[in-house]
Amino acid sequence: MIIFIKYIFILLIILLNKANLISSLELPPGFCPQPLLYRNTTNREKDIESGFEFVGDTNCVLPCPSPLFTTKQWDSFFLMSLVLGSISMFASLFLIITYSPLVNRNHTRHTIGILSMFIGIFFIMVSDGRQLWDIELGNEKYCPEPGRYARQSDTKCLTTGLFFQFGCVSAILWWSTLAFDLWITIAKKRITTRKQIIYYIVALNAVAIVLTFGPIVKKQYGFGQAAIGCWMLDLKYQYGFFWVPLGICLSIGSVFIGLILYEIYKISDIVKKKYLRKHIKPLCLIVLMCIEFFYMFIYYSYVTANQSKYNKSMTEYIECLMINAANQPGTYKCDLKTISPSAQFTFLFALRLMGLEGMIFYGFTRQTKKIWKKSYWFNNSYVKRLFPTHIIPGEKSIKSNGSGITKSIEYQDEQTMESIELSGIESNNISPQLNQNQINNNNYDNQNNNV
Repeated sequence: MIIFIKYIFILLIILLNKANLISSLELPPGFCPQPLLYRNTTNREKDIESGFEFVGDTNCVLPCPSPLFTTKQWDSFFLMSLVLGSISMFASLFLIITYSPLVNRNHTRHTIGILSMFIGIFFIMVSDGRQLWDIELGNEKYCPEPGRYARQSDTKCLTTGLFFQFGCVSAILWWSTLAFDLWITIAKKRITTRKQIIYYIVALNAVAIVLTFGPIVKKQYGFGQAAIGCWMLDLKYQYGFFWVPLGICLSIGSVFIGLILYEIYKISDIVKKKYLRKHIKPLCLIVLMCIEFFYMFIYYSYVTANQSKYNKSMTEYIECLMINAANQPGTYKCDLKTISPSAQFTFLFALRLMGLEGMIFYGFTRQTKKIWKKSYWFNNSYVKRLFPTHIIPGEKSIKSNGSGITKSIEYQDEQTMESIELSGIESNNISPQLNQNQINNNNYDNQNNNV
């Protein structure tokens, strides 16, 4: 009976003063139409700062996650981030271990670029969306309490936001560097010195750190209405600390991709096939990541360009809820037409493909196999005792005919080559010393055959 009287009271207000209700969003104390939530606030400014999204001047707040997507759509976003994100996380971790000093003995600009880029991708995968270690938290990680969106004051939100921003910036910086590096390799430009490599590492990481920690000053990290993780909240900071740097890196990377294709185009057909065979895997990865970065850039630009349209749709949605506040929930439907769920899913999906792509183009290669075979893990006393006949990678055993004489000749270390190639690329620039060793080996065999 009390509920019926309350609905009659709200209906009378709507019928008598509908225009004022929509403009001022006035409601009886303690009541908000679903799915809005009532917040009995004593300090409105503090509540807004802590993450409550109030509707107009009322005490109604938006639910968390936001009504931009249905519950089913939110669940699909988080499930995708859990499954594909976990696969990319482990793939990135494998590549990090492979190209780290734990396994890889020889470091050049190639291996450092690969290592650094996948460290960035790994940070993205462990910070955005839902992870294996917090499944039981559900939405609590980003919605600490009903109607409250996590903010920088929440430790988990700040930590994941910093990891995500650093990972994104670092990945795009090193992606453009790898595009530049591949062009140097194909065009046979001057090889980068060790000192220059150190400058690259310091400069790129310094830029990534500044772009990551800069937004903290203005308390910009938080969980947004269309995100599945904590990131910068205001559009101007998103542009200044990420999208503008992304656009610059995309432009630079695209220029070098064009130069790479030009270098391949201008060489002879025979050499062209050889170059394509050698460099196709790193080139494919760089081009794929370029397409993904461009999609994310174009999609986000489109969303921000239509922000006023989405804001109007949200206002109309709120007005619909207020007008139908006296009706029984389920007897009316208020549509909120904003961001396309499929486009949003593709945006989130593209970001989580990068680790898996890296595993395909850098993990399942001869170069990776060679790195592991030459690592300490396959060249230690325990392995030698376990496999006495094991030939250490990097050595070649030569036995004479009938004499039983055996000799081990060490291959020239890859550091003396022009560069350590990517993704199973075999270098043709083998040092003269190695060629001389091969000549000596042939002479040695001929001598033994004459005994």
